[in-house]
Parts: sequence; C-alpha cells; structure tokens
Amino acid sequence: MPLYQQVIVCLPKFQQEGLVKLFRNHTKLVQKLGGTVRGLEHNGVRPLPEKAKSKYATRDGERYFWEARYVSSFFDASPKALVEVNRFLRTEDGILRFYTLKRETAQKRVDSKNYRNPFVQKKEGGGAAN
Repeated sequence: MPLYQQVIVCLPKFQQEGLVKLFRNHTKLVQKLGGTVRGLEHNGVRPLPEKAKSKYATRDGERYFWEARYVSSFFDASPKALVEVNRFLRTEDGILRFYTLKRETAQKRVDSKNYRNPFVQKKEGGGAAN
C-alpha cells in the first residue's frame, strides 16, 4: 500500500471538539478500509496565499477567508480507499481544501537500485595503499 500525505485546510475558527471528531472519523474510515494511519500533525492557523471561499457560510455569515488551520495526515491505504477518504473529506463543512500527496517510504527508497547510503563510503580501487 502506498504512503499518502493529506494536507487538510480547515476553517480558522474550527472548534477543537469538531476537529477531534473529524479526524477520529477520518482515522476510523482509513482503518475500516484496510489502511494504517501513521500520524496527524496540527500545523496551526496560517495565512492563505489567496482568498478562499467556503462551500457554506459560517454562523457569523463569513464565506471568504484569508487564513486557515492546516492539518497533515499520514496514512497507508489502497488507491480505492483513498477515493473513499477523499469523498468523506469533500462532504465535511469545516474543510476548505485538501491536497493529497503520494510519498515515498524509506523502505522503497532503500530497496531501489540507485540508492546510495551517504554514511557508507565506497573504497576507491581494489589495490594496496601506497
């Protein structure tokens, strides 16, 4: 199963209880579909590069946002499971955007034929030293 990283951009005033519930459901869905969640990172509230429009207006009537709460999720899942996870995130009200990146695991990098360990030095030549 490939390793995925999802950068999830939420509303800046998203309540802590709602955020915990959202990622608890996200984790349960990934595990139900046969995947493994490796970790979640809360990156805080940061400014957006451009104005973002929410699908729905908030209780305050706001619909456009200049800052957002960033959360990263790292998980292993099949491509079919990723489609279901994306569908789940698309239906959530508190999410502005999400981006999915396919990451290379350390094991795959070591197993590849062109990997060279930077800490192991290859001896030059096979002969005796002068």
